[in-house]
Amino acid sequence: MRARVDALTGRVSMYRLAIITLAIVLAQAVLFGFLDVIGPDGYAILGTLGVVMVATLGANEIAARLARVVPHRESSVITALIVTCIVQPSLTTTGLIAAAGAGVLAGLSKYLIVWRGRHLLNPAATGVLIAGIIGYYAGQGVGFWWVATPALLPAVAVGALLLLDRTRRLDVGLIFIGLTIVLIGIRLVATGTAPLGAVTTVLQLFPVVFLAGFMLSEPLTLPPRRWQQWLTAAVVAVAFSVPFGFGPIYTSPELALVLGNIVAFAVSRREGFSVRLVDRAALSPFATEYRFEPSRPLRFEAGQYLELHLPHSADIRGMRRTFSIASAPERAVADEPRLTIGIRTPEGGSSFKAALGTLEPGTRIAATQTAGDFLLPRDAGIPLVMVAGGIGITPFASQLASLAERGEQRDIVLVVISSNPGEVIYRDVIDASGARLVELAPDQLTADALRDLIPDLAARRGYVSGAPSIVAAARTALRRAGCRRVRTDYFAGY
Repeated sequence: MRARVDALTGRVSMYRLAIITLAIVLAQAVLFGFLDVIGPDGYAILGTLGVVMVATLGANEIAARLARVVPHRESSVITALIVTCIVQPSLTTTGLIAAAGAGVLAGLSKYLIVWRGRHLLNPAATGVLIAGIIGYYAGQGVGFWWVATPALLPAVAVGALLLLDRTRRLDVGLIFIGLTIVLIGIRLVATGTAPLGAVTTVLQLFPVVFLAGFMLSEPLTLPPRRWQQWLTAAVVAVAFSVPFGFGPIYTSPELALVLGNIVAFAVSRREGFSVRLVDRAALSPFATEYRFEPSRPLRFEAGQYLELHLPHSADIRGMRRTFSIASAPERAVADEPRLTIGIRTPEGGSSFKAALGTLEPGTRIAATQTAGDFLLPRDAGIPLVMVAGGIGITPFASQLASLAERGEQRDIVLVVISSNPGEVIYRDVIDASGARLVELAPDQLTADALRDLIPDLAARRGYVSGAPSIVAAARTALRRAGCRRVRTDYFAGY
């Protein structure tokens, strides 16, 4: 089941999955508006959507041209859809101007509220917040969050679940939702509401599910490490739940998220950067390594991933892809910094692979983030078993190369699952690390085979990386073989 869900959602990029799910929510809202199931009128929702879409995309295009960068239109479409779900639907001139203002401010925030090339705040929340402050003095409210209604909750919940699952941030969303239910629920119970009624009230009438799935999970404003993400979720929950007010500044979902973004920046201080293609080399007949020079010394941890933004005539998966970094972090801060990724290069691959394959050395590509928690335990005495499915060996290559750079010895067994007999890429890195190498075909990946090859498997901590089907099979086999702790890192396709 896990592999099927990953394979299904992995057919489109995270950005397009967000667009699809938001479009479904809004389409249902329009229908319910015409049927008088929800308060907002269907025509008002459509009118507001059109105005916000034009305003947000227009502001993004103008700002991008002035900044001399390629606009990321999919991101702006997502912002416009979210803003539409927040501002009050209206066909009045005043209401449409307020909605357009929120869209413009949201689009501009990506270019004006930045830190060394990286935007800091969720654009939709920022646009609605600033427009609300302006509207406070103009007598025009903006933040309405009409999407928080019982009739739309099922569609919102499914969309939020898909996005949180795809980004592997379900725990982050649940921390925010759970803590918010507790904090607001205590106040409701204190005023006479039954406990179960308090829970349903928070879920149905407060935009907790929408904010958790569609906004809190935004990759570019969340910090890279899991504990930092949990802290951010907790801060947003507290700011969301505790009432306060000072003039135009008062408790609101948009303010809560912006405060969380500020905390996220404070604990991570991530900067924007780019990478310059140095060269490429074949790793095997089926895989290629790309070597880049980052625009600045880059700090990351072995096992983390990199997101690249390559403008091109994109397929359904868009212009951005994430890749596990294959080189050691020590090489990215050396005198001649290097950053490498390894990718499969089959015939008829994605538009991104085709575009990447035509790049000339010296070409610069925007890199939006490095992140991830697929990290080795700090305790070097813990024995490990790594299972790599094909190109899933790349995060392990980074980890093993980093160990070799530091001269650190660990008890590691690396199991390589390959559909091509004898194909083990990064073999030189494996040999240099001292890890024991085991090669298996996909049909040999069973609990019995693992127990026979690794007698002390139950005492090891497991790590699995690769395509969804391999990850699901390897995780199951490891657990059945007695490995109690297994961490996974899956590639949805690029």
